[in-house]
Amino acid sequence: MTDQAAPVGVACAHCGAPIPPGAQSCASCGNVPRAVDDADIGARETIPTDTTTLGDRAISRRVLRSSAMQMLDDERDSMMPQGPDPLIGLVVAGRYRIVECVGRGGMGVVYKVEHTEIGKLLALKLLAGELSRQREVVRRFKREALLASRLSHPNSVQVFDFGVSDGLTYLVMELVSGRDLARVIKAEGALPFDRVGRMMVQVCSSLAEAHGIGIIHRDLKPENILIARAPDGTDFAKVLDFGLAKLREAPELNEVTGTGQVVGTPYYMSPEQIHGHPIDGRSDIYSLGAVMYEALTGETVFQGTSPMAVFTRHLTEQPIPPRERAPQKLIAPAVEAIVLRALEKDPAARFQTVQELQAALVEQLGGMGQASIDALLSSAQMHALEADIARATARTADKDEDREGLARTMLHGEIATRDEVAAFHRKLARQRWMSWGAATLVAVGVVYGGARAWASATKKPGFHGVELEPNNQASEATLLPFATPVLAKLGKRIDAQRSDLDFFAVDVPAGTSAISIKVTALPNMPMCTMVYKSGETNRRAKFCVGKPGRNLFVPAYDVEPGTWLFAVTQDMDAYESATPFVLENVSDDYQLTIGPAQLAANAEVEPNDAEAGASLVAPGAEMTGTFGWTGDVDVVCSTAPKGAGPSTVRWVVDDAVERTRDRGAVLEFAPSNGPRAGIAMRLHRADAKGGAPSTEDLLAPWRSEPFQVDASSPPACIKLRLTTDPWAGANAPPTPPVSDEHWRVRLEIVANSVHP
Repeated sequence: MTDQAAPVGVACAHCGAPIPPGAQSCASCGNVPRAVDDADIGARETIPTDTTTLGDRAISRRVLRSSAMQMLDDERDSMMPQGPDPLIGLVVAGRYRIVECVGRGGMGVVYKVEHTEIGKLLALKLLAGELSRQREVVRRFKREALLASRLSHPNSVQVFDFGVSDGLTYLVMELVSGRDLARVIKAEGALPFDRVGRMMVQVCSSLAEAHGIGIIHRDLKPENILIARAPDGTDFAKVLDFGLAKLREAPELNEVTGTGQVVGTPYYMSPEQIHGHPIDGRSDIYSLGAVMYEALTGETVFQGTSPMAVFTRHLTEQPIPPRERAPQKLIAPAVEAIVLRALEKDPAARFQTVQELQAALVEQLGGMGQASIDALLSSAQMHALEADIARATARTADKDEDREGLARTMLHGEIATRDEVAAFHRKLARQRWMSWGAATLVAVGVVYGGARAWASATKKPGFHGVELEPNNQASEATLLPFATPVLAKLGKRIDAQRSDLDFFAVDVPAGTSAISIKVTALPNMPMCTMVYKSGETNRRAKFCVGKPGRNLFVPAYDVEPGTWLFAVTQDMDAYESATPFVLENVSDDYQLTIGPAQLAANAEVEPNDAEAGASLVAPGAEMTGTFGWTGDVDVVCSTAPKGAGPSTVRWVVDDAVERTRDRGAVLEFAPSNGPRAGIAMRLHRADAKGGAPSTEDLLAPWRSEPFQVDASSPPACIKLRLTTDPWAGANAPPTPPVSDEHWRVRLEIVANSVHP
């Protein structure tokens, strides 16, 4: 075995021109291969075939071999075949015409394709020939692609379609082009935090959606973060390479020559990933910390002359603090603390979720223009920014053919969007339904005659797990079995002022006194759910969550058996003092489930927003509840003690004991008795900071003055709701965000007295 492999010439990944060994860039287009960077020295070293021990820990041969292969990814991806590609012009799955090859890797080949039905461009990845013949690999490929296809966030590259056609296993994705973060850093050096922070907030949004459905990226690096510049100079980030991340480390791939690899690049791999231990979202947080470190300092966290050297430092050395590595960049101590916490070697010491990391970044960006930061957190506004970039790219196409925007080929509307692809699939589904329906009617007419055919044609369709449009009116409601989920879309709006409205009819069985209501969120719009009793014109309840991405869950709502109607639509309340734009979402499903109540003995039952329907608590007992929608009001009242005479009690109110509420929200309560009867007070957690306790702002728990309860006295009550937290500062949201933190109200016994 030799110590070093001979240099190899490669072809440019962008234009296909040959790049001789040692060249720093392509002479034709100027593209800079990542493999020739100084930081990648050692990438061409021969990979050890034995097990190497680092202190008392062993790194497997597979990890070392695969990671060295990752360091060669850019060279390998750019090795285009000599001569014409026989697949150019082939139509895959009857609708994807291959236009040109845009990249190659160990997993397969990526082509630019044209959708023959809608005339738009996409990217199509074909699984490598030897892999597509492995049944287990194809099965895992389809499973991972199905997960990735559920990603809809504007900061994630979209996956539209996947399948097997004529022996070709394919994945269809959004076609994107732009300057990745690695090239930005190489061209501009270390970047200021206000720019890096905004990029990372967007990356966190992408990862939050992925982690929420069980996808761990496993290979976060600057090359997988695409950066485009909007006309106003705003950075727009897209995370690449979801979907196949988990597939690449499948054990069965080790049997295929040249493909067995653990995902990850040595400069950004977490310690647990290097060890081959099970990983979760915190591994991505470590990688993102390494990316932030490089973006802020211009250098990777650890360097080395071989992958093994980099691995060793990730496992055994502490990072040089960013302010010490790049003192001239004036990195703030708080920013440094965020990066170093993300880079903790123990996952338990890092940020536990990307949302927590994102919140820390947003807090540091707080003084840099809150409106623009809020826009980064809004899926709808990011979709609008994406469209602005595409339009700007199209306007400058004729003058600047080499522009590196988000989608260079998105000129004159050439790139396919998720909505266009979804519309095409719905068209196919309608055609299949119509064909099936016509054939069925003919068969019924032949076999059973005209009368039977008429009965079958007019019979109300059964339930198939999805809504049946049109269902914009109560008379058209989709029948929904009790305790059974249904998938639906808030798609085509009724008109410019009214969102799509979906009605569902549910028969609540006899013996049921309370139901639970679950509505999963859509990423681009807040939602409202209305409740009607069949035969009544006035609604019983309206539940609006107030922001996109927020699920609705009502654990227990009081009903009587019979037919109930539930209507789901866009939340059009003007929380930001402006009428919302009527949105459509033809790509994402929400799920509605109406089932039996889910509650503990001491949990509230809705509606309890007035004393007439208040939640009742006896002396010595406790009541808990949540504010599941905007404007939710809960009332808790005392009951008389059983058997004995009067009891001396007092209220004890606590809130958000397990974790703090979202920024800007605080519990407001008002007792009906005692010296502060009818006076509203705000209850902050015991560890809350940002303001001084006063008669209106109290630290939890709050205890009232003692009072007596007995069978003859009227009940004492406490009214609770969410309000805006004055300690949150001037940038607090105008409407307090709802969440699932619990309030607790206890009727504590102070003393008992028995009277004859």
